[in-house]
Amino acid sequence: MEKRAPPLLGTARDWAIDLAVATAIGFFFGLLGPFGNFLSGGAAVRITHWVLSSWAAVLIFGLIARLGLAAAERWRIPAVVTLGGGLLVGAAPLALIVSLIARGFWPSLSALTALDWYGQCLIISTPSLAAYVGVRWALTRDRIPAAVRTPAVLQPGPLAPPLLDEVLCLRMEDHYVRIHSAAGSRLVAGPFERVISGLGDREGMRVHRSWWVARSAVIGVRADGRNLKLELSNGLQAPVSRASVTKLRQVGWLPSEP
Repeated sequence: MEKRAPPLLGTARDWAIDLAVATAIGFFFGLLGPFGNFLSGGAAVRITHWVLSSWAAVLIFGLIARLGLAAAERWRIPAVVTLGGGLLVGAAPLALIVSLIARGFWPSLSALTALDWYGQCLIISTPSLAAYVGVRWALTRDRIPAAVRTPAVLQPGPLAPPLLDEVLCLRMEDHYVRIHSAAGSRLVAGPFERVISGLGDREGMRVHRSWWVARSAVIGVRADGRNLKLELSNGLQAPVSRASVTKLRQVGWLPSEP
């Protein structure tokens, strides 16, 4: 059975843990009473305010952390860029929610400006998001199957039969390569070029920046506007880059132009 990485947006268990931690943090801040609200009502009021605010923060920044890390991986840019941008954007709706909660308990806080609320949320959220991402990265990394995390599944050099004969196509997915065969698919780590070289003399071609296709897997060609796709025996359709069209026509994979 194919092993998969954890879902992009996390599982229900992940979010339940996040909310539980947010509750504990809200309880702590409620007792501490930062930003001058220690004397604003009793502990129960402060704790309720901070727990609700923490829930809002973990829902907003939990989503930002997951999407930011995935975007950094996909676009191959430092995570600090995507997470930093997400922090600046996410602090705005959080400031609105927190201000509404706070004004419900303490109407006198209406004197604070939107910039005041935004600044307070940014001050608290910056180290909190950094800690959250660090913990989440460590936990998520431990849960990714070893076949996905490490290059041990596929080493440089030709693959041993019968695996070599079973490969129908390869597809690049971020820093991994998905090997499709008649029996299913699996992920391996490593540069796309290295995985292709591991196929040895297996007849096939790289038809797109992120696709390699075995000649025996091609059962047809489909035109999608000006774009071409190869129909494969496992039901997939591999896109053909425009730079590869001429080369594929020369070797007989595509019909010659009229």
